Amino acid sequence: MIEIRQEKTPEEHCFSYLAPRIRGAVQAIRWEDRSRIQEVRLRAGRPLAVSLGMREHFVMINGNLTDYPNQGIPVTRTEVEETFRAVCEYSVYRYVQELREGYITLRGGARVGIAGTAVYENGVLSRMRDISSLNFRIPKQMCDCAVPLAEQTLLRGRASLLIAGAAGAGKTTMLRDLCRLLGEGNRVSLIDTRGEIAGILHGIPQYEIGLHTDVFDGFPRSEGAYTALRVMTPDYIVCDEIGTPGDADAILQMYGCGVHIIAAAHAGSMEDVMQRPFLQSLIQAGVFDYIALLGTGAHQGELQKVRRVKASC
Repeated sequence: MIEIRQEKTPEEHCFSYLAPRIRGAVQAIRWEDRSRIQEVRLRAGRPLAVSLGMREHFVMINGNLTDYPNQGIPVTRTEVEETFRAVCEYSVYRYVQELREGYITLRGGARVGIAGTAVYENGVLSRMRDISSLNFRIPKQMCDCAVPLAEQTLLRGRASLLIAGAAGAGKTTMLRDLCRLLGEGNRVSLIDTRGEIAGILHGIPQYEIGLHTDVFDGFPRSEGAYTALRVMTPDYIVCDEIGTPGDADAILQMYGCGVHIIAAAHAGSMEDVMQRPFLQSLIQAGVFDYIALLGTGAHQGELQKVRRVKASC
């Protein structure tokens, strides 16, 4: 009899990087709670913690969750280092660029934030050493979370959209669901530079991203967009968080080709969006028809405001 091997879920794939004792404790968490985990935090010399919703809990050796730090598993420096090496696929030098940015994206879409001691060479951050903390951020599929936004913007007619929000506001989750909604009836090219939106594993998206959505996984935004324009004739190009003048230049060139664009940017308010020079240039050029702002804290992921913008803004 041929045994059919099931692929790991994104959560299982993420947990597989953890040091054995830590992994055993996380996998012992009851399923109802384990399926809701948003973050797993390893801090050397301090208790293992997981975040569910907006609260952080400590993990006991038997998988029970507690609010008392002294009851949680103390994570050793060796376990942090062992987990870090696994995240880097036991070749830290392959991830020098990612370490400069402070995170590594895993297959399946999880992002691992890394804290440690900065090492500068010639005034430039070159690497990190003495890794002290790791934060596994586990992405979630939230179907229909983008419906209110789509009804106010894209479902009124084809348009371009910028989604703004602070860290943890749910921009990636919103982009994922917009891909799913739009991809049912439009040709969508997703430029998934960091592999977070589709969570491609062995060529197959781990999340629902739409029947007609094509994924350019790991491509730099400009190269992925130009390739998509040449070979996929998309109605929409979707890209993850833009944050540099180079990203803005690439989006301006896409806009010049007549395709509609959906992108995300880090910003805490509408005023913040308008004050960032590289976003200003896109708005003044008329690239985006709408700007949407997502909430944080108790309003994480909620649509706070939608603004119709024009080139004269």
